[in-house]
Amino acid sequence: MGQETSPLTRYNPVAESDLDPRLKNLLRYWNDKRGDRALPSRADIDPLELKQVLGNILLIDVVPSDAHEHGRRFRYRLFGTEFVFYHGTDLTGRWLDEIPNTDFRDSLIAMYHAVVEDGGRRMFSYDYMLDSRRHRFQALILPLSGDGRTVDIILSCGLPVAIF
Repeated sequence: MGQETSPLTRYNPVAESDLDPRLKNLLRYWNDKRGDRALPSRADIDPLELKQVLGNILLIDVVPSDAHEHGRRFRYRLFGTEFVFYHGTDLTGRWLDEIPNTDFRDSLIAMYHAVVEDGGRRMFSYDYMLDSRRHRFQALILPLSGDGRTVDIILSCGLPVAIF
């Protein structure tokens, strides 16, 4: 996808206790914003309160679509500047099902479908190849909902934690 990148799409679960401190802070923030509701809304999230991770944030719209499997599509509302660096392009406004790398695309879409269906958060690590070096990331995927139940936006944050 640019800059000689070749993502590896194997995701490994990470326990909350093993998350990077910045991701722990984001998870705490999400929990505080949801309060007694199952899920917070996009309106609850203030980018100015996320300065520490803002360049590593993705916002993914969940768009109803009768023409697609599961009745929905996913579109990047925001593709953080750090992800632009790693991917070599800004995917803001692009549909995920149009990403050329099929393994990468299909694994992301499957994960996002699971988040929409169960309303659960995901914590994992993955490796990404850039310039012949493996970059280890930790990521957090958090569902958002305008009505407190139905996931309509996904907030994701991925942070590089090591380079091999």
